[in-house]
Amino acid sequence: DLLMQVEGKPKCCFFKFSSKIQYNKVVKAQLWIYLRPVKTPTTVFVQILRLIKPMKDGTRYTGIRSLKLDMNPGAGIWQSIDVKTVLQNWLKQPESNLGIEIKALGENGHDLAVTFPRPGEDGL
Repeated sequence: DLLMQVEGKPKCCFFKFSSKIQYNKVVKAQLWIYLRPVKTPTTVFVQILRLIKPMKDGTRYTGIRSLKLDMNPGAGIWQSIDVKTVLQNWLKQPESNLGIEIKALGENGHDLAVTFPRPGEDGL
């Protein structure tokens, strides 16, 4: 979907599940995201949004989780987020799986979540 792209690259992460796991009980589901390093102490607002079919008011997503993190200069960090309920719902209704959007905005407005490597960046 072109509406889910920025500069020709996906701005969402899509997960496809095998029909073999569809009927399994989900005990735990964690989504790990990597946040780029910062140069100064920064407060980061992380949002995980579930993409949905557009509603009449134009809404295309619902919130899954929001976190506020304080990052110090140095190496990037890994952050885990509980997505058990989302996964359970996707397995019950696979047609509702339109993907998720991950945002991690620093105080300067830059997105620190690595969902697609930038030029010169290694993939994860």
